Amino acid sequence: MNPIKYSLSILLSAAFIMLAADADLSAQTGDKLTARARALIAASPQRAVNSYWIYLDAAAKDLTAPALSERALRRRAKVDPENYLLDERDYPIAESTLDAIRAEGAYISRVSRWLSAVSVEADTEQLARLERLPSVRRIDRAMTLSRPAPDQDLRARQAIIEPQADLPDYGSSLFQTQFINAVKLHQADLSGRGVMIAMFDNGFAVDHPVFDSTSILATYDFINSDDAVDEIECPDEASRNHQTSHGTQTLGVIGGNVPGSLIGVARHADFILAKTEITCGGTEIKVEEYNWIAAAEWADSAGADIVNSSLGYYIFQDSGSYIFDDLDGNTTLITQAADIAASKNILIVTSAGNERRTVWGHINAPADGDSVLAVGAVNPDSSLASFSSPGPSADGQVKPDITSLGVGVFTAYHLGGFASVNGTSFSSPLTAGGAALALEHDPTMTAMELLDMIRATGNRAENPDYDFGFGLFDAAAAADIIALIHPEQVTLEVDQQYTLDIETIGRSGSIPVLSAFNLPGWAQFTDLGDGTGTLNLLPDMEGAATTVIGLVADVGYFADTSYLTLRIIGNSVEPVYVGPNPLTDSIQIFIEPPAGHLSSTSIFNSLGEIVWEKVNNSPPTADLFIETWNGHNQSGEIVAAGVYLLVVKTDRQTFRIKLLKTN
Repeated sequence: MNPIKYSLSILLSAAFIMLAADADLSAQTGDKLTARARALIAASPQRAVNSYWIYLDAAAKDLTAPALSERALRRRAKVDPENYLLDERDYPIAESTLDAIRAEGAYISRVSRWLSAVSVEADTEQLARLERLPSVRRIDRAMTLSRPAPDQDLRARQAIIEPQADLPDYGSSLFQTQFINAVKLHQADLSGRGVMIAMFDNGFAVDHPVFDSTSILATYDFINSDDAVDEIECPDEASRNHQTSHGTQTLGVIGGNVPGSLIGVARHADFILAKTEITCGGTEIKVEEYNWIAAAEWADSAGADIVNSSLGYYIFQDSGSYIFDDLDGNTTLITQAADIAASKNILIVTSAGNERRTVWGHINAPADGDSVLAVGAVNPDSSLASFSSPGPSADGQVKPDITSLGVGVFTAYHLGGFASVNGTSFSSPLTAGGAALALEHDPTMTAMELLDMIRATGNRAENPDYDFGFGLFDAAAAADIIALIHPEQVTLEVDQQYTLDIETIGRSGSIPVLSAFNLPGWAQFTDLGDGTGTLNLLPDMEGAATTVIGLVADVGYFADTSYLTLRIIGNSVEPVYVGPNPLTDSIQIFIEPPAGHLSSTSIFNSLGEIVWEKVNNSPPTADLFIETWNGHNQSGEIVAAGVYLLVVKTDRQTFRIKLLKTN
């Protein structure tokens, strides 16, 4: 027996037992119409044609092995055993099933093998006949989509070419490439080779000169069911101009390549382009969500490694709008499809949305998927963009997952030339392109490993929130080539001997050469030759109270540089000191000018609870600053004897001093 088909039959049985368990969507046992479908029929004129999803059982499937590319099978083999590369979702709806649906007079608009469902246009009599078909499991209403808030401030302009010394000639795209720390990866000769990226959008001006050297392997227009993704269908000139604008801009961020003007983050990747979004007239219709699902199935079969989807949905034009509770990672069809794609080892990168200042005020679908990388937007100064949609998802997930530049992103303009654009639509392809560089460096990485690495290397990974997620995207860190591991700050005492271990991690496959710079006379660094090193320290009274040592791990084509801060206690020029310590009733805190401008002083007890805090709102001065703590908590009560921690924050660094309070 064929092991793939044998395993499939088991999976099909198990899957459809589980699918049958969702019968609570129908108000009555045995009634195949959901409450939403019945409400639509009741509100419609007699014989009105409406849109429905027809969900089918296992008998509706064609068990002939589906046509998946060798590339798709290799991608799946990273996460699935060799004999289980296909599952129940891969097998298409049988033509005999589709013929039976057509025979009842219904028009089939979309077929989804992943959802085991068919979208149809049918009147009430046709629907009643469809309900009697033995393979029909459930019939639900199909919704009509409306547009999320558009990306903002599109300004067409020609690039100002200013060549940069010692760097590739990025032109006006230099800043965004540096912002995500991709320049280091480009200098390591990483540019996306061998990685396939699927772009889902409204159309692409593929004849733009910026794409002359871009590898576009396949295109498909899911709106008109043909291969032309640059066709313009809109009747008026304004809409005609806009139909291909958004996709051209998102593709330009990743795949554009005109030295001196625009260098895309992953310009040598392979691309497949799916036209799913209808822009004409400023409205969206129900089929666009279904187009996205069909495009995801197409991208999977073609072997795509990454999908960039600068699209999102959250509300409908009729009474069936999503509510926030539906963004729970499981309810919307587009999110279900995104998570299915992720389960097949595809990294789904999507814009979080531009809805912060709208009535909706949340992320969009499919950004709520737990296996989807949702990208928010920041300004060039790394502050949060005013439009970037906040999290969490309805089920409490940290969303967005990551943030990147989404204001002033330089890219191709669909009518020629270039543009500076705003929106999470553009922070998303910056991130997807950086992810492609990581995957090029280590093709064995799975989609979930890469997603986890992107989250873990964000600059807020230790304390994520619902605005920035896990922090700013760092392409070089996400590539995990080589990284130094050491404490950020170490406190030392004068005339005491210390040895600090320096370690490295990464996927380079080479043993790095370690070195140090800015070493004081009392410090010595040794490279042990196995990816580790030691710092031998004997601080004296003569040096500065704070010393910053630079560390380098070099594997030849890529180097990681980081810094270790050493604070010396007992040095005559210690910038923050206290007295008396131990204290009985009060203590004075002295902040010397080298420490920086005082931001706040805080006292914590041994449980880590804050007992006293004072924020400094006075302007900076060049004089010694003295703060006093009288041994009371914020409520004015005397604190008990014991060990406390003083934390002094300045605009330069944070100082921590242990205090002992006696009776």
